[in-house]
Amino acid sequence: MPQDPFPGPGPDDGEPDGSPLPPAGEEEDGGPGPGQGLYVCLPAEHLTLSGFAQGGAADTMPPGALLGTVVEAVTGEDGSGLPGCSDDQLMGIISAARRQQSRSAWTELAAIGEFAARHAAGTPEDAFAADELAAGLHLTPLSAAAQLDYATAVAGRLPQTFAALGAGRIHPVHLRIIEDETSILSDADAARADAILAEAAPGMTFGEVRSAAHKLVLKLDPDAVRKRKEAARREAHVRRFREDSGNAGMVARELPSDEVLASWQHVEQRALDLRAAGLPGTLQDLRVRAYLDLPAPRGAVPYRPRSGQELEEVFLDLMAYLDLKGEGDSSMPGNRQPGSGVWDGVPGDPRDMAKAGLP
Repeated sequence: MPQDPFPGPGPDDGEPDGSPLPPAGEEEDGGPGPGQGLYVCLPAEHLTLSGFAQGGAADTMPPGALLGTVVEAVTGEDGSGLPGCSDDQLMGIISAARRQQSRSAWTELAAIGEFAARHAAGTPEDAFAADELAAGLHLTPLSAAAQLDYATAVAGRLPQTFAALGAGRIHPVHLRIIEDETSILSDADAARADAILAEAAPGMTFGEVRSAAHKLVLKLDPDAVRKRKEAARREAHVRRFREDSGNAGMVARELPSDEVLASWQHVEQRALDLRAAGLPGTLQDLRVRAYLDLPAPRGAVPYRPRSGQELEEVFLDLMAYLDLKGEGDSSMPGNRQPGSGVWDGVPGDPRDMAKAGLP
């Protein structure tokens, strides 16, 4: 019969050091009863602000329960200890909290990875693993499924980088960037990248990690980079959306680089022409107006200015300016009918449109 690891005290067993239990009546009368819990003994230097100075015991302590206890003991539950910290000590506390954040992210991912491994058999119950995780984390099932895949990938393909996260040496965003960049590599190349980036990433900014990982992947497998670019180009799209502020936005993604540069130069030139025509505003304002006011090509729905008469007059001034330079069509301004909001006089010949600076 196995021995009970926590046997109850016998009738004659005394407390350690001969300290007797308090009488039962003391607890009943509201006095302090015997406390239960986990007690941590720390060296005195760990519980002082000086420990968070650069190079101090707490400043270099790895993340975990011990560091969390020290931080809370020094700062207080409500942060009342922070005003007494020097700038150097505050930086030490911030760094400690950052290491704790990395450790917490590691714990969450490790647990999600274990949950994914337990539901990888393909049984009917396993098909609902993402739904179960979604309910626990308040995510959509699609996002939860992505979390399962991500946790599995970083633990299996990037063990050294994942360990660096658990040790508080990198931020969770570092891990996300490295996983994203190396996802196109074979397992063997991913292992090589993992060893290199796990050592290089600590101390780098997010942008530096992205750049270093991208260059390394390009060196390890340039063909995979080319295939990713070609595959992403098939997902090219333009979409409109509502900004959080209530304004609107429009974005185009995964376009050919040369055509994007040409389109940008076109918008830039239109903005410069608007400035030359006397339109007020910064160059950034004029770029926005040039982008929004690109007339529709021939055969499309007639273009309707967003500001009616005012915008029509602006472009009439622009046409006149171009005509003075010998680049416009002198018949164009007279053919425009103000007030209707339709640019009835836009010439049908694309060559005439190019003369006027129109696409």
